[in-house]
Amino acid sequence: MKNISKIVLMLLAGLSFAACEVDDPFVDRVVSPVLVQVVDSDGGASSGLSTDPTVSSVFGESTDFGIQVLELDKTNILDYTKGIDSIAVAAIEISLKFRDGADISTITTDADGVAKVIIPWSSFGVSGAGESVSLMASGTYKDQSFTKLFKLASK
Repeated sequence: MKNISKIVLMLLAGLSFAACEVDDPFVDRVVSPVLVQVVDSDGGASSGLSTDPTVSSVFGESTDFGIQVLELDKTNILDYTKGIDSIAVAAIEISLKFRDGADISTITTDADGVAKVIIPWSSFGVSGAGESVSLMASGTYKDQSFTKLFKLASK
């Protein structure tokens, strides 16, 4: 009887360890195939240090900012004299949308990898300086989709 209770106790202990596996609480993510930077009207690119950078544009009839798409060549990542190279990605269609998914416009990157956005402020629902709107820029590169979240502020 003692041996049976030891076996049952060991089985229960083993099952309790097996039951400790917990699903990952984070959203499944895939590394973006490109680096996407939002460039304000003064030519300053987003730093990439925040997940939701804010880019500003002077309030007037139309907004003026850019979305730059770069491929990172990591061939020389271990050579400190060369490092990672940023290569402009041309002719990629970028879908500019509100965060709820409503389309605003589709733009294409030029030879420098920059898609210029010159759209009336009214299309964003912005009626004056000091207002901001949350947007996203999405596209596909080498059969892998990517999205950049950012805010557009009028100044």
